Amino acid sequence: MIYRTSFAKPAAVRGSLLSVLLLLSSGQVRAEEIAGQVIDILDGDTLSLLTSDNWQIHVRLADIDAPEPSQPYSDKARKMLSALAFGKRATLKVQARDLAGRSVARMLIDGLDINREMVRHGAAWVDHDQASPPAHLLPVEAEAKRERRGLWAMPKKDIVPPWVWSKTKRQPVQTVVSSCAGHTKAPNCLIRRLSWGPRDEAQY
Repeated sequence: MIYRTSFAKPAAVRGSLLSVLLLLSSGQVRAEEIAGQVIDILDGDTLSLLTSDNWQIHVRLADIDAPEPSQPYSDKARKMLSALAFGKRATLKVQARDLAGRSVARMLIDGLDINREMVRHGAAWVDHDQASPPAHLLPVEAEAKRERRGLWAMPKKDIVPPWVWSKTKRQPVQTVVSSCAGHTKAPNCLIRRLSWGPRDEAQY
């Protein structure tokens, strides 16, 4: 869900923002594309995007799961996503929304599938903690594991999928949305934060 803040002017709510509002207000989320600039990397699979209407939305990369902040390799995963996406124009192919209001999406930058690249570099797992793991990513993960790329080069005891880790290591995190009207670069503007726990995300 996107929340309008007290400083957001009605004129700012148009174009792609209206598309996002329509997308996230329905129970059945339709496939939708959102374009914008990546302005913040929160962890290995979560980022902020500034839309063409100067709204900042919170995005979770679909079908992958990067190490939790308290896990080994989490900082390297965040740096990998930053190298691939930070400051660049991106297109989101939104698949769903989670209980924290984040857009769950596949992200493309210059035709490159960033979700796939994170798995290929060994910076994220394919999300097996869902009814149907994405078949197109499984061979990519198998290759990264075979080649011992990224997290797969760590000691075996440290290679623990986040959905397993989070069952015993629960940490509160936050979702962020804001109006950034008038800002053309990475904004330094007011934001609204909503606290949530890892359990809120477990079914997505």
